[in-house]
Amino acid sequence: MSTKLFAAMYGMDHFHGVQALHVGDTVYLVKDPDNRLDHQAIKVVIPPIGAVGYIVNDPLVVPHGCWTGTAFYDVFHQLTCAKVRFMMRDMVIMELIEMSQIPVPQMDSFITGWQSREKA
Repeated sequence: MSTKLFAAMYGMDHFHGVQALHVGDTVYLVKDPDNRLDHQAIKVVIPPIGAVGYIVNDPLVVPHGCWTGTAFYDVFHQLTCAKVRFMMRDMVIMELIEMSQIPVPQMDSFITGWQSREKA
């Protein structure tokens, strides 16, 4: 990506908490079109933990300099990566990175398995 895109994640307290993440960690952003509250929701996933939160999609809540999930939803197909850059008590800011920079063995099978467990 030639332009740096930053996004914020929130909702960690509904999953594993902010302690599951560290600055520099690579996370996976997975579209969650079956989300009942937001059909353009983007779930943040860390293998093998699973979901750790969602990208902020409310323009009134998103921090200055970050994109809402809706703003970059169509930039990737189903899955992309991000690096954790900043951490706060209740929010994490990450930079989107290209998938080609991350070697991910068996990621397709992980995502397929995770999605089927989510729907069960």
